Amino acid sequence: MRRFLRHGLQYLLLLLFFSLVFIQGCARSILQTYPASDQEIEAVLEAFTRYHKISEGVCTCCLDAEADAALSVSGWFSDHTGKLYGYLQAMKPGYVKFVAQNPLGQPLFIFVTDGEMFKSLNVFEEKAYLGSVHSRAYKKFAPPGFEPQFSYYWLTGRLQPGDIRIQAVMRDREQGKFWLQIRYADANTESMVLFDPEELLILRHALRNEQGEHLVDILYADHQPLLRKTGKNAGNFPAIIPAPDTVKVLCAVPTRLTASAKGDTEKIDIKLYSFLDDARFSAEDFTLNIPDNFEQLFVK
Repeated sequence: MRRFLRHGLQYLLLLLFFSLVFIQGCARSILQTYPASDQEIEAVLEAFTRYHKISEGVCTCCLDAEADAALSVSGWFSDHTGKLYGYLQAMKPGYVKFVAQNPLGQPLFIFVTDGEMFKSLNVFEEKAYLGSVHSRAYKKFAPPGFEPQFSYYWLTGRLQPGDIRIQAVMRDREQGKFWLQIRYADANTESMVLFDPEELLILRHALRNEQGEHLVDILYADHQPLLRKTGKNAGNFPAIIPAPDTVKVLCAVPTRLTASAKGDTEKIDIKLYSFLDDARFSAEDFTLNIPDNFEQLFVK
């Protein structure tokens, strides 16, 4: 593990994978879909409308949890395996901070982004990496269609805001689950989203290009409700949105994410736990001061 941490740039790129919530991994099997009846389609669309309003209008803005990431990397990086332990903080729309720690709780690596720029500190090597999420180095690992300014939504298993157009509704082979074929206005990609209309949860999100190839494919599992302090005006919810106690369940976030993208050399499994209830952040919480003794390297 110590040798694994010595490779500063390699470790940075692994953290880029983590911040993007995807890796270059084994492509998943072709989706198996079945025709849905008109009644099923109508019920699923109604449930999705409720889910979307709750997600955007009621659910918390922020995420604060401890995180484990199991990594297996081969090929361009040469062969490495290892685990990262630390904590993850995130805020709408693209703010992310991940701090990897040693068993004593001391920081080994820190990664921060506001969705536009990023900073990364390798404490072991006393080096800092800075750059834009639109840089060539960053985009080299980002599949087409992925937008880092919406990383929070990928982390929490929700859909980023925008003009959503549902093109088709299909049944999954698992009873009660449905696939939504979704395209955002002016996008050259489409999303296949596995939706549970009873629990109002997204269980899988596959981003595909125009040829139907999977660019990003994330499985979301083991959802956990996030408690939120509703305050004096907690009862003032729109009619379509349920009461606060029900919202606690409907605003659940996945505690396990399994991500892959086009390729067959890297894999990642992320587990989140020990959530902080009612987490609240501001942009200042995602700033990172670089120590004077650190060498600064600008990534282009």
